[in-house]
This record gives sequence, structure tokens and C-alpha cells, in this order.
Amino acid sequence: MQTRTLLAAVATAAIAAMVTPSLSSAQDTTTKKTTESRGEVAMQPSFSSLMSAINAGKTNVDKINALTSVNASDVQFVNVEDLVKGNDEKALKEALSKNEDGVEALQKALGSNPALGLLLASDNAAKSTTTDTTAKSTTSMPGMSMKPSAKDVVAADVTSDNKVVLYYWKKQ
Repeated sequence: MQTRTLLAAVATAAIAAMVTPSLSSAQDTTTKKTTESRGEVAMQPSFSSLMSAINAGKTNVDKINALTSVNASDVQFVNVEDLVKGNDEKALKEALSKNEDGVEALQKALGSNPALGLLLASDNAAKSTTTDTTAKSTTSMPGMSMKPSAKDVVAADVTSDNKVVLYYWKKQ
């Protein structure tokens, strides 16, 4: 009797062992899954994200300086003019004034970063061009008719997977 009970217990355990892995792999919560963007920015830039990027100035300067190579598809340019519409421009100007050192450090870092420098206009070229009011607020550089220069950039965000959002403002 004990032998039959033992065999039945072993058979039950064997069946459970074969079924359990197929069920548990359907929802494996023990492995850490990393989420990376695939060339697109995870969240749409907004006035709030712009203000956060301005206030985080020096942190983002360090991230820009650490970048050694950047794909053009990983860089998103956002026109601040479009984000200011319907928001408090005075608050933006105050944040820029308060974080002037951070903005200047960011502009210097962008100007000296060879990876991002290719995507920006030289300061001389930016001064001689006129403003294109038909440009989209959020675009990648190849489609832009007019590149902003490093001096036009007022804030930047760099994600953990090296996607870069550059906020530029031609009117200052």
C-alpha cells in the first residue's frame, strides 16, 4: 500500500513539474525587463518637460558631455515657441534667467560635442538665416529647413538609452 501511494505521489509530482514551467513562462515576473525607446521619445515634450529640463541644466550638461556618438534619429528638436503657446512665457523667461549659467554651459557643451555638433548649425549660419514659421515643433534634423545653432538651444533632456531632446528658442 505504501509503495502505491509513493508511486502515485511521485507521478503527480512529475506531472506537476512538467506543467508548471509552461505555465510560469507565460508570466515570468522574476526577470527584469528593460524598456528602451526605439528612436522615438517616450513622452511627448511639453511645457512642463521643458521647465524640468531647464531646471536640471548642469545635470544634462554632464550627460551631453558623456555622449560620444549619437544617431540623428535619436535626436529630437523641439521649438520652444510652440510649447510656450497657451503657457506662461514669463515663467519660462524667469527660469532661463535663474538658470543662465546652466544654459550657457549646455550651449558650450553642445558646441564642443562632435556627435551633436554635426546636427546643429554653426552660430554664423544661424544668424544669417530667417525664421521659418512653418516648421513643425517636434522634428528630426533631416526634415528641418533650418537648423538651430547651439546658441539657440535653451534646454536638453538625455534619456538612459542616449536619446536626446533639444529645446531651441530662436526668439530670446
